[in-house]
Amino acid sequence: MQAVAAGLIAALSGIPVCLSRLTLVNAVVDDISDQEQPSRDTMTFTFRTAALLAALSAAAGCACADDHDANERQAQQAIPTPQNFIGIGAGVLPKVPGSSGVRFLALPVLQYQYKDVAYVSGLKAGAWGFVSADESLRIGLYAEPRFGYTASDSTKTAGMANRDFAFEAGPSLRWQTEAGVLNVDYGFDISGKSKGQVAQVQFIRPLVKDMAFRLNGIVSATWQDAKMNDYYFGVRSNEVATGRPAYAAGSGTAFSIGLSGLFAFNRTGAVFFGATVNRLSSTQSNSPIVERDYTPVAYIGYGWRM
Repeated sequence: MQAVAAGLIAALSGIPVCLSRLTLVNAVVDDISDQEQPSRDTMTFTFRTAALLAALSAAAGCACADDHDANERQAQQAIPTPQNFIGIGAGVLPKVPGSSGVRFLALPVLQYQYKDVAYVSGLKAGAWGFVSADESLRIGLYAEPRFGYTASDSTKTAGMANRDFAFEAGPSLRWQTEAGVLNVDYGFDISGKSKGQVAQVQFIRPLVKDMAFRLNGIVSATWQDAKMNDYYFGVRSNEVATGRPAYAAGSGTAFSIGLSGLFAFNRTGAVFFGATVNRLSSTQSNSPIVERDYTPVAYIGYGWRM
């Protein structure tokens, strides 16, 4: 019987189990030890019990590992779910940078990760060229769009030239920590609209990690060079009007804070949502086309986990 107990303990060693499971195992071991002359039926039952407990404990260990991986992936996504996701959403954002008027957009949403190679997360896509052995550090390239604006959408910009939709791309770094995920991007305007550059440092921390409800907190700092700021916030000499003098924006850093969440109705369907408040940099807020220093962005939608 001691050999059986030793085999059971060895099968369970190294497997992360909770206290209640350990108590159950000890009870079985004590029961085995108390039997001085077990029958063949008792032996068969004991071995089957040991095998069952070992299998259950191994499964529990796998479940714990899966939960840990899910929590890590939650902080890596624009929509806080560890699964791939597809849906449709509606968002509200300023009509022009710093304006008090808002516009509404309806956009399809795709969140997909292909192994450790590539990903699509909201409007951002990228590929990893380096992944550390423990998968905590990833380095690669990213690309994402930047929305422009129609000048006639605001009295502050009426008569100016439209600012066009653009694409940015560049190197990207993601560092997974126990506290959350740190993202660092450095992008270039590859579409040639502003010909500027942008750098962003973003930290995402999981706040709620329940299976049915997940919530992330997000803070970021975004630096834009003079070319990019001047394209979106500047006023050219041929755009001067009463109350709108010529303005050349310089480089500066903006800050933002927000939340993103997901509420699951069942195993697949879920509502996703988010809201962010952006604090414009001083060179942006000093532009004559800007009406307020703080600009809100919010969205909500429905989708399916894959």
